Amino acid sequence: MMATAMGIGGRIRSGDEAMGALLDHVFPAAANPWRHLGALAFLFFVVCIATGTYAYALFDTSLAGAYDSGRALTGDPHLVGRLARGLHRYSADAFVLATALHLVREAARGHFRAFRAWSWLSGLVLVPLAWIAGITGFWLAWDERALFSAAATAEWLAAWPLQMATFARNFLTLEAMNDRFFSLAIFVHIGVPLFALAATWAHFLRLSHVHAWPPRSLTIGSVATLALLSFVAPVASLGRADPLAAPATLAIDWFFLFPHAIADAITPAGLTLAILAFALSTIAMPWTGRRARSAAAIVDLANCNGCARCAADCPFGAVVMVARSDARPHLREAHVIPDLCAACGICTGACPSSTPFRRMARLASGIDLAQRPVEELRAELDRALASSERAVIVFACAPAHARPSARTNRVATITAECTAMIPSAFIEYALRAGAAGVVIAGCREGDCEYRLGDRWTEERIACERAPALRRHVPRERVRVVSCGSDGAAVERAVASLLDNEVSHV
Repeated sequence: MMATAMGIGGRIRSGDEAMGALLDHVFPAAANPWRHLGALAFLFFVVCIATGTYAYALFDTSLAGAYDSGRALTGDPHLVGRLARGLHRYSADAFVLATALHLVREAARGHFRAFRAWSWLSGLVLVPLAWIAGITGFWLAWDERALFSAAATAEWLAAWPLQMATFARNFLTLEAMNDRFFSLAIFVHIGVPLFALAATWAHFLRLSHVHAWPPRSLTIGSVATLALLSFVAPVASLGRADPLAAPATLAIDWFFLFPHAIADAITPAGLTLAILAFALSTIAMPWTGRRARSAAAIVDLANCNGCARCAADCPFGAVVMVARSDARPHLREAHVIPDLCAACGICTGACPSSTPFRRMARLASGIDLAQRPVEELRAELDRALASSERAVIVFACAPAHARPSARTNRVATITAECTAMIPSAFIEYALRAGAAGVVIAGCREGDCEYRLGDRWTEERIACERAPALRRHVPRERVRVVSCGSDGAAVERAVASLLDNEVSHV
């Protein structure tokens, strides 16, 4: 059973990588939209709010004037209103699409348990908020589609218990369609996004170094695409809402109005049960099928000088600096919050005491992983260097699954939970001890399992982040490969280092 689960998980990850690799042929790897779905959703959300603010300033929020206001925006001779209305509508649709894909991708990769549970649950809150804001926005156009949606919503709410039927009668019946209805719709359409902003802040709360925006090129390209769509296919109202002349057919927005079609197929009560089932199952996911959790990082005060590099590099805010609790002459010490710790080892790679050059019987780091201590990494590296002359050392990321095939004894692979767990000094240590070269094999670019490992690794090697690989270390003997599960890419890097050595003999 366990093997089956692992097989399914591996196939899901391979499929996810295949999608990312396919889009890498279209977009630069760093600006691949598949790896920035969350940031894209936030971008579309902000565009929707900004354009909605402009549209609201020109909108007549009354039953009599709403329809003409919408048509006037689309018919603006200066095209500004058409652009604003188009961006507002299409960015809302794009937000729903990006959010749904982000949710599915994170679920498929198992990013909802343990230290990620908060991000998962706070992200789920945005789903109903987006739907409520979107559907009330359609009502404000007060065309045939708005009338259909309001009537379908009233029918659905009437099937609810408690006082929802009374609410529906007060606001969503034909007799109640007046300026009071529009005041409610405006209040909800504006208030819910403000609440969603608070939910977004909560979603980012337990992450550090958050990149809320996509890369600049992807941001410009996405907004430009929506703007072009606004002119090519301008958003227009349908016919004026008329309760006495229901249209035979009606085009709906499937991003927001799909619940109406579902209710028509399975009854309003069935829709309610389906929504409850979805909500309960997704909320329960962090506590279902739980895996054994690795122990949190451990602080060794005898080797901690309070430099705070571990806290600065932790992707999940699990390491914080607190007042010193021992007699050593330092102001602060690192403290690990176990519930937030991913056990990725990035903090170990950031600690200056993790250098393998230290002359001590047992290498001890200021912060370390009990299940994979830095001393164990050094011992494994020493064995690899001793067993093969002029070997290429491959430091491989465990989640990436990329390994060179064992077709030569001149390759030794050492696995760590994340490439950023390998202190930069280990590269120099291996080269000084006679290694032909070093390959760092990690997740695909911008797709680190622990968010920041690939970035920190590259910055340390480029001397842009401490603890940096010292400048005198020959970079031509080091390869950083963002390969994911592509073992062939690792083999090519190994071959290039061996060929480079032969060419210098």
